[in-house]
Amino acid sequence: MKLSEITPPDFLKVTNNNDFTLYDHQKEAVLKLRDNKNVIVSVPTASGKTLIGYISIYDTYLKGRKSMYIVPLRSLAMEKFTELLSLRDLGLKVTMSIGDYDVPPSFVKNYDVIIATSERADSMLHRDPDILNYFGLVIIDEIHMISDPSRGPRLETVISSMLYLNPEILLLGLSATVSNIHELAEWMNADTVISNFRAVPLETGIVFKNNLIVNGDKKHLGRDDEVSLIKENLESGGQALIFRNSRRNAEKDAQSMVNFFDFQNDLETLEIAPDLFNEAQANMISHGVMFHHAGLSNDQRTEIEKLFREGYIHILAATPTLAAGVNLPARTVIIRDITRFSDGYSKPISGIEIQQMIGRAGRPKYDKIGFGYIYAASAGMFHVAEGYLTGELEPVISRMDSNSLIRFNILALISSGIARDLKGIEDFYGKTLLAVQNDIEDYGLSFESALYFLTDNDFITEENGVYNATRFGRLTSDLYIDPVTSLILRKCLDLEFSEELYLYYISKTPDMITFNYRANDYEYLEEFLDRHNINDFSEESMKAAKTAIILNEWINEVPINTIADNFGIGPGDIQAKASSADWISYSFYRLAGMFDKLKENNLLHLNIRIKEGIKEDIIRIIEIPQIGRVRGRRLYNNGFTSVEAIAGARVEDIARIFGFSTKLARDIIENAGKLNKRYYR
Repeated sequence: MKLSEITPPDFLKVTNNNDFTLYDHQKEAVLKLRDNKNVIVSVPTASGKTLIGYISIYDTYLKGRKSMYIVPLRSLAMEKFTELLSLRDLGLKVTMSIGDYDVPPSFVKNYDVIIATSERADSMLHRDPDILNYFGLVIIDEIHMISDPSRGPRLETVISSMLYLNPEILLLGLSATVSNIHELAEWMNADTVISNFRAVPLETGIVFKNNLIVNGDKKHLGRDDEVSLIKENLESGGQALIFRNSRRNAEKDAQSMVNFFDFQNDLETLEIAPDLFNEAQANMISHGVMFHHAGLSNDQRTEIEKLFREGYIHILAATPTLAAGVNLPARTVIIRDITRFSDGYSKPISGIEIQQMIGRAGRPKYDKIGFGYIYAASAGMFHVAEGYLTGELEPVISRMDSNSLIRFNILALISSGIARDLKGIEDFYGKTLLAVQNDIEDYGLSFESALYFLTDNDFITEENGVYNATRFGRLTSDLYIDPVTSLILRKCLDLEFSEELYLYYISKTPDMITFNYRANDYEYLEEFLDRHNINDFSEESMKAAKTAIILNEWINEVPINTIADNFGIGPGDIQAKASSADWISYSFYRLAGMFDKLKENNLLHLNIRIKEGIKEDIIRIIEIPQIGRVRGRRLYNNGFTSVEAIAGARVEDIARIFGFSTKLARDIIENAGKLNKRYYR
């Protein structure tokens, strides 16, 4: 069946008038959705799942309803937003919402398609569950992520909320890897569409003792087996992804490839910012090789991904986080490590994760076949690798059973009005995957314990078995923070304001992922705690102290690479921690507005400084569009110490400053003028 036979004529604008034959699973899924059935699609990566979503979104639009597209990561949201912009040719209004949990969800009225992370979707339902009445379709991408301990519970809560509050919404779950799909279908009242079809066929094999074993056939590769695996494919225009289990291994692997490959990239021609990469990294890129991991800065990762997509980077050594993030397929995928050090010992990586990595093999439109190879370091690991390629994947399981999550969700249920009593809470949990996989009555004690905690700490009140949220409870729920985080911040308001001390308590909250510390950190961490009269030298406190010290360096404009070098961490780690601290410090500011208005301004400024990584004196300057921490400081150091001074400057005076072109100087002066008029209107 051709695309034009199943869609309105104008839909072909999305495919640049390319009318092609649909795959069987695409046709089956679309027809089931049109029959008002929820659907879970499980087919391999790059086999056209997104088109099913496109067609269903347009069907929903023609009915006058909105669609939400939920993804697990911000990077995927940005990628999906770029893809879905093509729907604008059909008249649809598309937007992305991935942060700012405090923004009222009423904005959805103005759009036809909203791309959101599961956390953002959950936070919108916390504030106003009635927004579900606008939606006719919700697409859940990577639905197997329900098994992820950190992100899974938020996603499960969102789906459960829809099943409980508005079962009329069509649900479309997408995944390449679901073994217990029928259990998920039972939970979601959904039909299944299952196929092993791949748009690009995949050859898989195991590398063991310098030999490649494919379907029982053995081929000797020699000592440089990794080079042998990819050399022929690269020389014919392919690309290779090499997955390693640590940042250090990814960097070492990329560096070693420079000895074998040189694709002769001219960095000036590529127009890479001169200070974006260090000398060693720039040398790798010039050879067409690079590594990718979370320790790199956001700008570095974005540039590396761009260069890989454009074909300038031919070999990319990465940690597995890349497989769960942006879509970067390659002709050849090599998984060098199938174990990971976790919880004090080394253990095999999950089968789902292996399939996510190996599923990247084969670039649609470019490759006729993809190659996915797994390294086995021992006979025991060889059998593990065989299991990855032929065995059953782990089932998707609910992660909603922790006491902290139950406490968090029950406050949201009461604050939003979804549940007012114990029966209402039990009814909601009855719609979860947790209830499908467990006896929900076993959690009665956990529910009662959470209600006691919330009542005892003034988040909710109880009268005759009916619960209502207090102002404190509603604000905590709206801010989308753990109630324990709210208590820590509220208690900290009793202490005299100190940037370092408040950063410490921000870092002590359960919503903050802290830096690990090493033995040689003890001395300066203990000195920090002593200086602030903190008599807590537990592991949690030491981690919070180290995180606070690093954040303090960040807000005092120590260059990010200097911080990274001094503390043995990556620039990306600093940015990730600052991003978490940004939201917690904003919540701190909001709580001060309720409990201690005298500290409100201090906390607002602390929040801005964490967000931007700046000192107090350029807070207003960075309000000018296109001005961040580096440009703001350069302007200030060159005598432009206020918005007013910048607005009155001559273009040539600002253009003389390093990093400022004539066009940028002109734009900045114009924007400063607009900002200045707003201040003094």
